[in-house]
Amino acid sequence: MSIRRIVWIRAAAVVWLGVMGAGAARAQRARGGATEPYTPKADAKDLRAVLFNWERNMGMLKGHDERDMVAMLEYTGTGRIEVDGQPCTLTKYRASTNYQSFSQRIQYACTRPNGQTYSNIEVVSGFYAWNEDTPGAEIGPTKGKATPMPAAVEDRLIRLWASPQGAAKAAVAGTSETFWLGANPGTLMGDGLARVGQTSVEWISGKPVVTFPIPGVPGATASANLDAKYMTESVTVKMGSATTEFTYGDYRDWNNPLNKIFVFYAGTMTERRNGAIIRDLTTAQTETGNVYVVAPVPASVKAAMQVTAQLPHEVIAKQEAAIDKSAPTPRMGGHPDLTGNWSYTDWIGNYMTGGGRRCAPTEASDCTRQDNQTYDFELYSPSRFGNMGRPVYQPQFWDKVQELDMWTNKYDPVMTCQPLGVPREGPPRRIIQNDKDVVFFYQGGDAGGGYGEYRIIPTDNRAHDPKRALEATYLGQAVGRWEGDTLVVDSVSFVDSTWLGRGGLFHSADMHVVEKFTRQGDVILYDVTVEDPDVFVEPWVLPTRIVRRNPNPDAGLLAERGDCEVYETNDIASQIRH
Repeated sequence: MSIRRIVWIRAAAVVWLGVMGAGAARAQRARGGATEPYTPKADAKDLRAVLFNWERNMGMLKGHDERDMVAMLEYTGTGRIEVDGQPCTLTKYRASTNYQSFSQRIQYACTRPNGQTYSNIEVVSGFYAWNEDTPGAEIGPTKGKATPMPAAVEDRLIRLWASPQGAAKAAVAGTSETFWLGANPGTLMGDGLARVGQTSVEWISGKPVVTFPIPGVPGATASANLDAKYMTESVTVKMGSATTEFTYGDYRDWNNPLNKIFVFYAGTMTERRNGAIIRDLTTAQTETGNVYVVAPVPASVKAAMQVTAQLPHEVIAKQEAAIDKSAPTPRMGGHPDLTGNWSYTDWIGNYMTGGGRRCAPTEASDCTRQDNQTYDFELYSPSRFGNMGRPVYQPQFWDKVQELDMWTNKYDPVMTCQPLGVPREGPPRRIIQNDKDVVFFYQGGDAGGGYGEYRIIPTDNRAHDPKRALEATYLGQAVGRWEGDTLVVDSVSFVDSTWLGRGGLFHSADMHVVEKFTRQGDVILYDVTVEDPDVFVEPWVLPTRIVRRNPNPDAGLLAERGDCEVYETNDIASQIRH
């Protein structure tokens, strides 16, 4: 078993990560002397400083290396919206945004001046736009109608990228042909420049004005006015003869009181088209911790719109080391020998470095690095950010995933000392291979969970035993076979109480997992496909993971992880998520 389990009372941080925060608020160095990648000079007015201060003060830069980790968010508000040229008073307004996939779903209902009610669901995903009469219409088993809206693509993308956080992201994107994922803007350019790429800054009446193109909308140019705290005050977008102006105010952490993580959003938002008010919103609540947001495009919409343009290719701002294939691949009985001690970077590993983040000027006066480490982890934890991706659940489960994630410290099986299970366990830490089977030893995955499980897997191409298939386990019933130089491990019969990853990624008892291990020199390429038609729209194919040989001769001496204690499960004081 593993690690004493702390069930979150304020800053009971992710202690098992071994990345403890350093001391005082606003210090410039973390414990051990690690320095931040960029610190703007006092009163600097160049583009580098402005973009950094903009994203930092908005609460977008997370982790010790201060990367933009706000990828997905939920918003609810009140106010009015224009429908057919008339104001319509809102009874519901919910916007679900995923900046990584250029997508947003806005669900609203309102009452017209004559008392008639109106409702709609507006969706944009990349270069596709459509309306739905029910969330996720025509996706999986969901009934309803998806109506293509090709004329609305540009307006909806403008609304996405002129939003409080979206404008800052678009401005950074305009500095390069590469659409950076999780970048610290201070590391993308040098000092003293007023223009980089297509993004520029000028100071008017003592405040910065940043001009940049709207991603995915050729010919659309935005100018963002920032206030004295570098918060998005207004964004004006010009495209042809149309001018759309967004004004923002009353910035706060609008998350519910149990999950304040200091990502700041506007409390008032007004959208005008050529001077006429289109939307006038007052914020009710946000959820800015990268909750689950997807917007798969219905087949009927793809067929009707026939989009040929490609979204900008996202590049992870912090890459793994290149694979060295020069080492010989040892073999056993004609197959690559997987025997050895292995190590890998958790999915989170590309985004976190030691020490908590320094406090931003807009955070509370009692802010500490250790608190920030706690707040930040829910944004850049595995499966909430980056290249791990997310399974596409059937639409009736989208809100369930969000709810599980929002209370992940309560519902995550790790918090009740259950094993991680497959595939959340990740690749094995040690492999022993012979001519008939392989033995996988595990010791932790998913940024610190896991208790030291093992599996013995026959590799003689046998089928699953139907008698054993009735016995559900955490690691499943596994059989193996060789396909050329790749070992394929096929697993079924899982308990349904484990998650696929942090973030509420549940599965059914009928989950089927296929893992592939391909050794090339001193690395193993690890591929995983998860099938679960009971809850997924399509199989979840995870990106290839690089597992490297650990040369330490003692690395295979996997220590027992200690005790795991469960307590306070009925008295959780915070939704701050691990």
